[in-house]
Amino acid sequence: MEISKEKKALRARLLDIRMDMNAETWSRRSKQIVDELKQLPEFLKAERIHCYVSMNQRHEIETHSLIQELLNENKKVIVPVTNFEDGTLQHIPLESWNELNENKWGILEPKSSTPYQGEFDVILVPLLAADKKFNRLGYGKGFYDRFLSSTNATKIGLLFHEYLMNQIPVDDHDEKLDILITDEITLRRNNDEISA
Repeated sequence: MEISKEKKALRARLLDIRMDMNAETWSRRSKQIVDELKQLPEFLKAERIHCYVSMNQRHEIETHSLIQELLNENKKVIVPVTNFEDGTLQHIPLESWNELNENKWGILEPKSSTPYQGEFDVILVPLLAADKKFNRLGYGKGFYDRFLSSTNATKIGLLFHEYLMNQIPVDDHDEKLDILITDEITLRRNNDEISA
């Protein structure tokens, strides 16, 4: 089976399984993962944080409360806006949670369209699954691969432990992550493993 078909089949299966998680379990386990993230030295010293706004209806690791905390701490928070016409991500600085509105796909995005021009310290990357070689399985549109290839920021993936696999199908253009955090372990690409 060609890689794109393998990915598509795996993506559909994993999304179905993740959607079956009950809300209380999803919320509790998300919080565990985010609490681990908040202990990371790279995250603690980061001033410019690019963070996806979680699609809670799809049971992504929840970032809404994290974003609000970061704004309260006066960190620079930059959130993505997807341009489906040209396949790119825009990066918009967020001043307040109230700037976010749902787009037609139900994703919260800022009203402002003034892009952020600076560097990032840390990027929190949305994903469905990852493997122990730090490959990521996203949602299939390639937005993040194009973005991640253009930055030297620390790239962090948040995922439930059962979605950390030995190997996932990979294309040449797929970008590796630097750190993976599950509700059981934290993995770094230099092979350090920190038990949660």
